[in-house]
Amino acid sequence: MKSNLFLGRLKAMGKNVDWLVSQMQEQGESISYSTVYKKMRGESEFTAPEIKTIAKVMKLTNEEMLDIFFEELVS
Repeated sequence: MKSNLFLGRLKAMGKNVDWLVSQMQEQGESISYSTVYKKMRGESEFTAPEIKTIAKVMKLTNEEMLDIFFEELVS
């Protein structure tokens, strides 16, 4: 995961991780602030449903989502 790109996108939107967590919870994803930071540090990985929810609330394109959450494309 590219945490810097992820945080940069949030800041460009004028938002922060607290906002993201609250939006995810509104969408039915039960996740905490500390869990998001652990996943951003690489201690664990975001699940597919979490990535889908993040992409939805942050209005990420498919390309942005892939660029942020997946290191390289496998062919």
